[in-house]
Amino acid sequence: MKILVTGASGFIGSNIVESLAAYETNDIWATGRSFTLKFDHFENVTYFQLDLSEGLPDLIFDVCIHCAGLADDKATREQFNKHNVKATENLLRALRGCKTFIFISSASVYDYADGKVKYEEDAHLDNDLSLYGHSKLLAEDLVRASGICSVYILRPRAVYGRGDRVLLPRILGLIRRGRMILPANVTGKASMTHVQNLAEVVQKCIGQSAAGIHVFNVADKRIYDLREIFGAILQRKFGKKRFFYIPGSVVVFFVFLGSYLRGAGRLSRQSLKYITEDSVIDVGKVEKLVGYKGQHEFFNSVADLDI
Repeated sequence: MKILVTGASGFIGSNIVESLAAYETNDIWATGRSFTLKFDHFENVTYFQLDLSEGLPDLIFDVCIHCAGLADDKATREQFNKHNVKATENLLRALRGCKTFIFISSASVYDYADGKVKYEEDAHLDNDLSLYGHSKLLAEDLVRASGICSVYILRPRAVYGRGDRVLLPRILGLIRRGRMILPANVTGKASMTHVQNLAEVVQKCIGQSAAGIHVFNVADKRIYDLREIFGAILQRKFGKKRFFYIPGSVVVFFVFLGSYLRGAGRLSRQSLKYITEDSVIDVGKVEKLVGYKGQHEFFNSVADLDI
């Protein structure tokens, strides 16, 4: 089976490539914007640099797993459109003979302001979404309209694991002198996704390759208390848990000031929403229709994280 994985130089894409490479019958072509040698020891992986936002040659593959994209709280609408929407459009136009397309979207396509658990039908462009979430939902629409026989749209929430360069660095950035600085109104409940749980779903989708368009939330089966997550990180890094809470109104002021000063603050408006709004997604559909097991969870994996 000839498989294309985009965004392979990134955290999610590289983990998916490695999980697929365990099967010798897979002929994997991995692509990303950055140069990397991380796949050189795999005999069945070929890596090449490619910028999906530019013109692309014909790409002839049985399966495409589209992990590439921009995830940066401080990026502009134009940047998100280039790397998340236009790049997806270019990729779909270049593909030839693709029978199964798996798009790694995001649970940022949901508006969590109401505090309710989110199901796959709850994503709408007219909701109050971040620029990132809006761009991923626009890209989903392109994937739906692609005409590819078997389409899977996966919406993971807060992906973590060894090699994570987004979520964990954001959390570690809240630490000062051994204490984690948090808003007093930090949320209670959140879904998170171990990258190997996401890789499991990708493998199962390839094996299933059912005709039609299939949309699934993906997250660990456990719903987390963020204070417990932060505490486990502090315990791992310093051997003790120390928090310093700041009134929510003060935090909002400094976030606004940082935004006004072009990103001078460490906590963006979107990051603040991540930790002050409950953000739980339901994974019942992927369990029932794909057979998702989700055996990995945060507290059993914290020792493997890059802390």
